[in-house]
Amino acid sequence: MASRWTKRTVAALTAAALVAVAAGCGTATAGVEPEEAPRRHSPQATLIGRVAQALDAAFTAEYAWSEGGTVTVWAAKDGTWRVDVPGWAHGGAVDVSVAWTTGGFFQCAADRCVKLAGITGEIPREYDPQVQRPFTEWLPQLLDRHLPFSVAQDGDCFTLTPNTVVVDPPIPPGEWCLDQAGRILSVESGAFGSLELAGEPAEAADTVDLPGEIVEADPLSAKAPEPPAPTPGATAPASPAPSGAPSAAPSETVGPSPEQATGE
Repeated sequence: MASRWTKRTVAALTAAALVAVAAGCGTATAGVEPEEAPRRHSPQATLIGRVAQALDAAFTAEYAWSEGGTVTVWAAKDGTWRVDVPGWAHGGAVDVSVAWTTGGFFQCAADRCVKLAGITGEIPREYDPQVQRPFTEWLPQLLDRHLPFSVAQDGDCFTLTPNTVVVDPPIPPGEWCLDQAGRILSVESGAFGSLELAGEPAEAADTVDLPGEIVEADPLSAKAPEPPAPTPGATAPASPAPSGAPSAAPSETVGPSPEQATGE
């Protein structure tokens, strides 16, 4: 009797052990999860990552401008900046620089600088060459995921196309090219044309110095100045007689009459 009970007990324990082992194996197999496929960044996410690096950059660089000449960008280590724009003022006759320092916004030309606005102001539209805006104003706005643009990527270039009807978008549509280090390779916009990096950027300045003395004067606009109005009542000087033209006949001197000569 005791021997029979022992056999039944062993059989029961053996069956229970087999069930437990089978259940344990099933649980272990179910716990192994497949590896996730690597995520692909959207063009906008890639652009935002590169812009974030560009915002921290300080440099001095030259850009070939589609309107002619070379635009020089000075992004100093202390956050001040200056952009030299060739042939912008007075109908293309005068080079200008626009700058932002601890004193505010300035326009400089011909060794003199005129203050345009305070440190928290903005450059008046009439005196704004626009080419500085990608580096100083538009770049930070590219971090906004809610911009009304669809973003397409082709290599290092990102094209911004309006996807909604916006009367006045915060930045104009166009194409931005930035490398993986955040360096701006080129910018194209209807506001000013296009800028393309002309060479390896140089070491950044510690701070921006104005290229002239600050004076009290009117800033220069892009329009050519009006010619001075003639002075009322002014008469034009007489023009000289052409060479070879006969001069006026000399007046004849009337001599004394014969009677006067003889005393009669």
